[in-house]
Amino acid sequence: MPLYHYQAIDPSGKKRNGVVDGHNEREVREKLREQGIMVTNLTVKEGISGKNNIRGENLLAFTIQLSQLISAGVPLYESLVAMEEQYRGEKFHRVIVAVAENLKAGKPLSEAMGLFPGSFDHLYCSMIKAGESSGALDLVLSRLAEFLQKRNKLQRQLVTAMIYPVILGCFSLLIIALLLGFVVPSIEGIFAERELNDFTVFVLAGSRILREYWWVYIPIIAGTIVYGYFSLKSAKGKIFLQRNLIKLPLIKTLIIQTGISRFTRTMSTLQSGGLTMIESLRIGRQVIGNIALEEEIKKAEDKIIEGSSMSVQFAKSPLIPKMVSRMLAVGEDTGNTQLIFNKIADMYEEETEKSLERVMALAQPVILIFMGTVIGMVMLAILLPLTDVSSFSF
Repeated sequence: MPLYHYQAIDPSGKKRNGVVDGHNEREVREKLREQGIMVTNLTVKEGISGKNNIRGENLLAFTIQLSQLISAGVPLYESLVAMEEQYRGEKFHRVIVAVAENLKAGKPLSEAMGLFPGSFDHLYCSMIKAGESSGALDLVLSRLAEFLQKRNKLQRQLVTAMIYPVILGCFSLLIIALLLGFVVPSIEGIFAERELNDFTVFVLAGSRILREYWWVYIPIIAGTIVYGYFSLKSAKGKIFLQRNLIKLPLIKTLIIQTGISRFTRTMSTLQSGGLTMIESLRIGRQVIGNIALEEEIKKAEDKIIEGSSMSVQFAKSPLIPKMVSRMLAVGEDTGNTQLIFNKIADMYEEETEKSLERVMALAQPVILIFMGTVIGMVMLAILLPLTDVSSFSF
C-alpha cells in the first residue's frame, strides 16, 4: 500500500502535514475528509526503505519513551504525535508518522505496527497485541524495553568479540603479502646464478607468481568473495551455513548458548505479556538464529500440542542442554515457567560471555602462530642459501 504525503487544514483552521497510506489518491482524500481535514496538496511518497526502519538503540529508545508516556496517562495517539515531533529529521520519522496515522484511522496499535515488519517484528507486534487485550500496554512496553536492552547487549558482545580476530587476521595477511610481494623480490638478485635448495626455490617461485599474475588471482579472489557473500545471504545459503557451523566444536557451543539465551529470554517476555505457551513457542523459535535448533523446538512444540511436557521433550533433544530441561521441570512443577525461563536466559547469557572470551583467547594465538610460521618459513628460505647448509633439500 503506497504512502501519501499531504498538506491540509484541520478543523481548527491550522495548517498541518503528514503521511497516510491508501490504495489510491481518492481513498486517501476520503479518509482525511472523514477526519475533518481539508487537503490542499497530496503527493505520493516512495515506500519506506530499509534505511528508514527503526532498529537497535533507536527502537529501544522509542519503546522506553512510549512506555513512559502511556504510564503517565498520555493517550496513545497523543504519545505517538509527541514522539513524531521529537524525532523529526530522523530517517525513521516516517515510520512513526505512518503508525500514528493508521492508529488515528481506527487500526489497533499492533496492526499499525505490523505494516512495518522491518521496524516491528512478529515478536514485538504479538507483545503489543497481548498488551492491548489485557489493558496493560504500558507494562508490556516496559517488558519489551527490558528484552530489547538485553538483546542489544548480547549482539554488541558478539560483534565486539569478532572485531579483534578479524583485524588481526587481515593484518597478518597484509604482512605476508608485503613480505612476498616486496621484501623477497628486493633480495632475489643476491641468489642469481647460485644453486638453491628446493625450499628456497619454492618460496621465490611463490613470490614471483604473486607479482606477475596478480591480474588473474585478484579478480578470482574478489569474485569468490562476492559470490560467497551473496550465496550465504540467500535463504539456502543461510540454512547451509547454519547447519554446518553447528558441527564445529567451539562454534557449536557458542551457537547453542546464544540461541538458548535468545529463546528463553523471548519466552519469558512473551509469557509475561500473557501469550499462551504454544503461541510463545511459535514466536520464540523464530529468534534463535539457527535452523537446527529451530527444528528441535518445532519437534518439541508438536509433542506439547499432543499433551507432552516441554521439559520431557527438551530432554530428548541432542542439541538442547540437559540443564535447560531440568530447570524447566522445576518450573512446570511449581507453575512458574516464566521465572525459570528468565533465570535460564540469565545463566546462558553469562555462559555466552565466557565462551566468547574463550574463543577470543584461542583465536588470537592461533592467528599469531599462523602469521609467525609463514613469516618464519619465508625468512628461513632467505637465510638458508646464505649459510653453509644451503645444499640441504626440503
